[in-house]
Amino acid sequence: MDGVADGIGGTRYILVVDPDVNERFTMSMLLQRFGYTVQMASTVSEGIDFLCVAPAVAVFAEAGSAGTELMARLAADARFRNVPLVMVTDAPDQALEERERGGGLAAVLRKPFDAEQVFKVIQRVIEKGTRQNIRIATALPASLRNGVAGGVDGYVTVLSQYGLFFRTLSPRPAQSTATVEFPLWGRTISINATVLYIVSFDEGPFSEPGMGMKFSRIAPEDSALVRAYILEHISTDLVPTRPDLGYRGGSA
Repeated sequence: MDGVADGIGGTRYILVVDPDVNERFTMSMLLQRFGYTVQMASTVSEGIDFLCVAPAVAVFAEAGSAGTELMARLAADARFRNVPLVMVTDAPDQALEERERGGGLAAVLRKPFDAEQVFKVIQRVIEKGTRQNIRIATALPASLRNGVAGGVDGYVTVLSQYGLFFRTLSPRPAQSTATVEFPLWGRTISINATVLYIVSFDEGPFSEPGMGMKFSRIAPEDSALVRAYILEHISTDLVPTRPDLGYRGGSA
């Protein structure tokens, strides 16, 4: 996300504007599951107040009278004109679709949507396609095998459908291959993977030691299970228990 101004408190954020408290928190929690800091506003005026403090990397707003007002105010103010605006709607809207095609809107997100659709919008609008698949933070106990006795025990702490981060104090060399095994929903997943990079403790006090790995071979049934696990992790329990607090998503 290089090249985008820092947000409130030096942290980049996505602004969610929606008068409906349930819709507002559901979208906010979903965005946080993708690792973004989120600020929420129930009115256009609240949203503009956030933007006056610091520009957001994007604004998600419910279509309707409030969304129309917000769209007009962003377009009329040079400070906010380049902030990507995503309009969320529950019905086909020709005017919004024409505005999207003409470049007046970054995207139109139509309900009902799922986590993958929101992720793709983020990639197109904010990240410019730099991340091709959803990644989640996990703590799955795992073993690393390379055809020799023993192996390495550790944890899968980041998981996507095409790769993972294996937390271990004994990483394998970059470009080496090994088999990673970890339990998932009562099944042992076995994946052949290649080490892309290594992280060690001496890279900083907050570095997680281990290695980033890309899948080189995975059985179709295991791939389907990993995908289902990721989507369930992203989509479940999205209603927060403390609606009076701000939320900050962790890195994934």
